[in-house]
Amino acid sequence: MQLSLKRYKLQPHHNYQLEVVLLFVFGFFLYIPYHLLLEEYRLEAQTWQWYFFWPWMIFYVLYTFNTRRKIKPSERTAPLKRPLAHWIILGIALTALHLEPGNLQQLQSLDLMFAIFSLFLADSYWDFKNIYDTSLDSSR
Repeated sequence: MQLSLKRYKLQPHHNYQLEVVLLFVFGFFLYIPYHLLLEEYRLEAQTWQWYFFWPWMIFYVLYTFNTRRKIKPSERTAPLKRPLAHWIILGIALTALHLEPGNLQQLQSLDLMFAIFSLFLADSYWDFKNIYDTSLDSSR
């Protein structure tokens, strides 16, 4: 019995949503070994956090904008609820990091990464590019 993967192909809009989440999680998990290396070599995390943050965020923003650009207006569908749950879980994890004793609570780059991620995830729900057009359509 052969399983066809055609049934499991996601819509481009859903692909965009999951890409926003999974790419952020991937970058977050890449940061962990980077932070451990900083501790190993006794480098100041306050300064060195930005050497990871800026290249990763530039890549994240450009890659995500490129994916978003490829979604045609006709391909926009009702957003999945799962990415919103991911956002809540990641927000709780980030809050837990701030409550941990130690140096992680002073890393502003993680907060900024989460803010950028939140903007992209919100855009996947409300389509900021066409927010003005949507408000005009609802008033008719």
